[in-house]
Amino acid sequence: MKWPLLILWGSLAGGSGGAATFHCDPVKGGPDGDGSAERPWGRIEEVVAAGRIRFYDAEGRCANPSAPCGPGDTLLLRSGWHGVIHIRRGYNERPITIAAEPGHTPQVGWVEIDEGANWVVRGLAISPSLAPQPLERPPPYLVMLGEHGGEQSHDLVIEDCFVYTALDSSKWGAAEWLHAANGIWLGRRGRGHAARNNYVLNTRFGIALCAPGCVAEGNVVANFSADGIRITRDEQAARFNVVKNVFVSARDGDPNHDDGIQAFLFNVGRGTLRKAVVEGNIILERETDGLPLPNSLQGIGFFDGPLVEFVVRDNVVGVTAYHGITLGDARDCLIEGNTCYGANPTAGRPWIMVGRKRRDPVGNTVRNNWAPAFHLKDDAQVKAENNRKATHAIFAQRLEALADRINKLYGAVHPVARRPRLEPRRKRGG
Repeated sequence: MKWPLLILWGSLAGGSGGAATFHCDPVKGGPDGDGSAERPWGRIEEVVAAGRIRFYDAEGRCANPSAPCGPGDTLLLRSGWHGVIHIRRGYNERPITIAAEPGHTPQVGWVEIDEGANWVVRGLAISPSLAPQPLERPPPYLVMLGEHGGEQSHDLVIEDCFVYTALDSSKWGAAEWLHAANGIWLGRRGRGHAARNNYVLNTRFGIALCAPGCVAEGNVVANFSADGIRITRDEQAARFNVVKNVFVSARDGDPNHDDGIQAFLFNVGRGTLRKAVVEGNIILERETDGLPLPNSLQGIGFFDGPLVEFVVRDNVVGVTAYHGITLGDARDCLIEGNTCYGANPTAGRPWIMVGRKRRDPVGNTVRNNWAPAFHLKDDAQVKAENNRKATHAIFAQRLEALADRINKLYGAVHPVARRPRLEPRRKRGG
């Protein structure tokens, strides 16, 4: 059936500075609708494929100028299956928002925006397991933003979404964990992409920051088998995230050395990274007792520098690996206000370390931290002040205080996953 041109809607959403709202309903909508609340369009996948959104290239040329939806507009999705969202190119002067309509629970299989600027995807459930029929081509990550095109991409945002391989992993063995989908990829092109307040569940890798200036804040990465968050470019930030519950180890055939948050230069492995901020994150190897397929998790493992002017502040790390917080080949970095403690007091004693891998660290400041041990002697110029030995009581106190802070910022229960960021204290292990 042919889609109408909808000249009236096009004028409402055009370049006059106004903003329009369109509605997509996979049950009651269709191509004969006009996108209004009373006559909605159908699935968002169909809306994109039919060219109902104006798509601009990086030079401002529009491929389909008669399309009704454009920069500054909002597409509200109603409950039901919407297919997949794949936008190949779209550079917007003002954000286009694709969001759940209040009170609705839209579902998509994955989200890809290859290149573009000013897109916001909000409030969706994202998982191939939701599809009525198996999907043909899952991408490497369930959300991929800014992976193709030139360097003009910027401000591609995924927020308030529930991203997962499958809801129930209780019966997974090592093979299922090793082949789970990956979560969110803020791609290599452009800068300033953001993952905010998403719940990433049952994945291999959680969130990868791959372009300069990317931000991961307020997310939960729960149940993963590789790394929780990866920092790989200059001026990236990971703050107020909860990373918890790692599965499978080398004993199970997994060669990855798992980290709650890891840093390295993308596509190189080692090289200079500058001005990353890692602040207010909670990293728990195992939040509850009795989970299967245990593995030792490194907390904040930044081994491959040089690392220049990093800030690692106010994180709480509960792991059994020795590396609670480690910065290798660090220069002029700040490690401040962090707390590390053994998730199992009879196992590892996670330290805070400023270490040498290929060159001497120099000029770093390490102050006001709690940990079982500190290894700072490789930096002959280190400024070490008021670093104290952690106890279980201090760890529990600092964990509760940071959890309260995160809950006040982002809510104790995720709005789409309907899951708490942390289990009630009485249920936690360690």
